[in-house]
Order: sequence, then structure tokens, then C-alpha cells
Amino acid sequence: MASDLVYYSLDNQINTFFRTYTSVTREQCDKYAASVAGEPVTPESIQGMWSYTVTAGSKRSIVQFRAPSSFLDMKLLALARDTHGTVVANCVYYGTIGQSMPLHVYVMEKLPGVPYIQVQPSPGPGRPMSPAAASRVINTVTDFARFFASSWMNLQVMETSAIGTLLTEYQQRLSLLAEALPSRFAEKLSLVGAELPLLFSSPYPLVLSHGDLCEMNILVDHLTGHITGVVDWEDARILPFGFSLWGFENVLGHMDSEGWHYYDNRDSLVSLFWQAFDREVGSVSDRRAIAVASPAQFEADIVPFRRRRIGA
Repeated sequence: MASDLVYYSLDNQINTFFRTYTSVTREQCDKYAASVAGEPVTPESIQGMWSYTVTAGSKRSIVQFRAPSSFLDMKLLALARDTHGTVVANCVYYGTIGQSMPLHVYVMEKLPGVPYIQVQPSPGPGRPMSPAAASRVINTVTDFARFFASSWMNLQVMETSAIGTLLTEYQQRLSLLAEALPSRFAEKLSLVGAELPLLFSSPYPLVLSHGDLCEMNILVDHLTGHITGVVDWEDARILPFGFSLWGFENVLGHMDSEGWHYYDNRDSLVSLFWQAFDREVGSVSDRRAIAVASPAQFEADIVPFRRRRIGA
């Protein structure tokens, strides 16, 4: 219900971060960031839960302070840039600040664009998107396809024992999901569970998988909708292709106080995605495994359920 909604406040988010995760003050971080960047700094308009991020003036660089348990894997960041190119920011680790509960400090280039959530089309009930908004969404979908194609074309390797450990982890996750969701999902979850081992056996590809492709971590050009950056790689892992395809669902609709709504042209956007993907990688025969890896075969029910719970 609308009365239960919690509205985002920049100052509240920043204050909560410093109160919860560190003894370092915001003023200390701002002073340190300015000394590193050589310019005064201002906070980003949208802050993450586990970090405090500031932008340094005209130099267009970012200084980010991350909670003690939320450090970035620099090797994975380098792999992300090798895989996806300039949509991943260059990043340098500057050590820590503070003695008690120290924060990790990173300096990275500020990528162009705005978080997708700021320009996400939200047409009213029964109303189509404007032609300009529809064009932007098409560009975002096409670029998303290229993003996933880049991971498909940059395959990774893993020890057999590690792959087995991953399979066990996701079987356990699926069991927990089955316990938490209403019984109407049981049949679909059972089918996914039966097919899950397909993803952890050769020749199905292992790729770098972003762990949180939400609307705040995708940057787009506000005029064209083209993806300009993908940020927050903290939870990135090597996984079977498709485990982050759930993020694609975020550009197929929008959220309001009543819950999640798919766009009227959702199906055509999905077709556009796979057409663009195939153009990049060539024909892909293993659609069966991809359907298991992604939430596609049951996401139409699960995602709205999850979002209603979040927005309720």
C-alpha cells in the first residue's frame, strides 16, 4: 500500500551507511577524497547500501568508500573490463581509511550516463509508451543483448570440483526458493531443478556474471537509451551463462505503488533481445539450457511476486 512506501532520501542513506558500517566520518571521507582527486567532491545522487560515493569536479573521477566486508575483487574487475570494454570503469584500489571498521577506498573513472531507473518509462495503465520512450527502450534492449553476448564470447574455465560445489550451492538455493514461494510455483521449480545439472556440464559455457543488474547499476544516455556503463561489480562471479539474465527483466517493464507492470510490447522486446544476441554470437543451439539458467521460464510469475512483496 502507498502508505507503507519508504521514499529514498540521500542524506538518510549516507547517514545510515556511516552509522552502521564504520567509525570514519563523512567529513573525513570527503577530505580524503578531495586530496586524492585534487578537487572538491560532491556525493552521487544515488548511493549504494554498502558504500559512500563522491564525484570529483571537472576531472570526472569517482572516489568510493566501501564497507569493510564489501571490498571489490580487482582481478574480477579487470576481467569485467576485458570482457565488456569501456562500459566497465577503470578502477584503482587506494587501501583503507580509518582504524576501527576501516573503509576500502577506490578511485575510478566516472562513466557517462544516468542510472536507468531515472529514465525508465512508466506509462499509465493501458497507455502505450511515447515513440521517443519506445525508441530509448529498444536501444537499451539491443545494448543489453550485446552485453550478454560479450560474456558468451569470453568463456572462462573452472576446476571440476569447483563446478560441483557451485551446482550444490544452487540446488540448495532452489530448495529454499521452493519453500518460500507459493505452491503454484512448485511444478516450474521442480522442472528447473531437474534440468539444473545441464548448466554445470561441458560444453555449456562458464562466463563472468554480474551479481546485481538492477536498474540502479545500469547507466544509459538519457536521450538515446544506449547503455553507457555497468557498475557495482562486487557480487560478480564465474557462473554458467544466463544466471544474470534476470536483470534483463528490469527493462521490460516498470514498478509503481501498485506493483510491477510489463510493457505492452514485452514479447517483441524479448524477441529483439535474442535477435541482437544471435547477430553478435552466431546461432545458439542450446536454448534449452539458457532457459534453465535464466529465470525466463518462470520469471513472469516469480519477479512480479517478489516485487509486490518489496513494494507492498
